Amino acid sequence: MILNINKPLEWSSFDVVKKIRSGLGIKKVGHAGTLDPLATGVLIILTNKDTKKQQKFMQMPKEYEFEMFLGVTSPTYDLEGPLDFTEGFTTPSENEVLEAFSSYKGTIQQKVPPFSAVKHKGKPLYKYAREGKLKEDMIPTKEVTIYDLELLEYVDTKQFPVTGKGVELPFIKGRVNCSKGTYIRSLVYDVGKDLGMGAVLSNLVRTKVGPYTLENSLTIDQALKP
Repeated sequence: MILNINKPLEWSSFDVVKKIRSGLGIKKVGHAGTLDPLATGVLIILTNKDTKKQQKFMQMPKEYEFEMFLGVTSPTYDLEGPLDFTEGFTTPSENEVLEAFSSYKGTIQQKVPPFSAVKHKGKPLYKYAREGKLKEDMIPTKEVTIYDLELLEYVDTKQFPVTGKGVELPFIKGRVNCSKGTYIRSLVYDVGKDLGMGAVLSNLVRTKVGPYTLENSLTIDQALKP
């Protein structure tokens, strides 16, 4: 069985696997591409014999819609980590944002986020980071392909959702079509660095995995209906 699940916010990908396994009474269940807990959208769940197709699904191009704020950074590259607001930055023009986007189209070398499950000597990077023992040369670089990177919205000032102190920062909404292994958090971090003011990912939705779309996805409750 192949299930196109719309992963809920704050669920891990394995949480969905466990729910499907227990809800349908199927022992052999897996997924084809992790989504972070703060991301939502298309998560392909495979059961029984279809678990053998995992690599096929992993290789499919992915599409995401993402939101990001400029002028703030975080060690996790998103809203989970402690936030550091940039002082004295110059708000970029829309053309400067477009120029930054265009530099990432094609095959690029992308450094994985420090807070990720990628392992160094058998230990996830996020564990080194939490212990304050992560060094720059421990963070690997991967070759990924950005097939398309589109600017959907750019506004000079928008209410930042975390502080509750009326902070307004430049806001970007974009859409990216990319290869397996692309970290959208790293893409956001790199764009913010290029613009000279830092950035954090504030929302992420996976809208496509190959031909499987968000519009055709099921909620977990729908998938568990007899």
